[in-house]
Amino acid sequence: MPREPRGPGGSAAPPDLAAVADLLWRVDAERTAEGRPRLTPRRIVDAAVAVVDTDGLDALSMQRVATELGCTAMALYRHVPGREHLLAAMVDAASGRPPAATGAGWRAEVEAWVDALWATYCSHPWMVRVPTVSAPVGPNELAWFEALLSPLARSGADRGELIPLATFISGAVRDLARIATELDPVGAASYGRVLAERLDPGNFPTLCALAGEPGLDEGEDGAVAPIVACGIARLLDGIEKAPPATEAKGNR
Repeated sequence: MPREPRGPGGSAAPPDLAAVADLLWRVDAERTAEGRPRLTPRRIVDAAVAVVDTDGLDALSMQRVATELGCTAMALYRHVPGREHLLAAMVDAASGRPPAATGAGWRAEVEAWVDALWATYCSHPWMVRVPTVSAPVGPNELAWFEALLSPLARSGADRGELIPLATFISGAVRDLARIATELDPVGAASYGRVLAERLDPGNFPTLCALAGEPGLDEGEDGAVAPIVACGIARLLDGIEKAPPATEAKGNR
């Protein structure tokens, strides 16, 4: 059976980027291909996504996917080079296509994009546990990136800031979604009480002053979505208030 390449310390080495990209685009092409062969990369990826949606990422193995498809694990390797390639294809497939532009203004489109990505992670929480080993290369992930870059490009931000801004926004949403999947609701609900019993105003004046605020009071359930909304809103406020790129360059 083919063996996964190993990196330092025995960890799985990152898969070859070109091989990953080839697989992702082949999977996407099968969406519109006529006929349905018994075994294709698309069917393999769909089966793998169904496994982890039901049983979690730890349940994923080439053998488990092969069992779901009624074939051998060796048969899968004729279409998918290895587990890491499969994971990349699964993330791209589960991402789906981003929301279409509404013409409601650049800020509204960015906010709709954030809401849609958050909903995607809520539907497939395993996605945030898959390591990010490269910038987007799959058709769906690139479509999401384009759908965020497009409204940001109309915001007046400097051209050189567009990719950093889009990367920061997408990264913030992904990481906060990961935190949301890991939080213990019981522990989060008692967070304010635990702090109140241990903090004194002399050493933690700001934290003590914020007692009772969302995120610290005993009734808070640890919901992360409001944090996402708050952070994105403040970021977009800053973009709106910044001088247009041409004006900013002229003042230097």
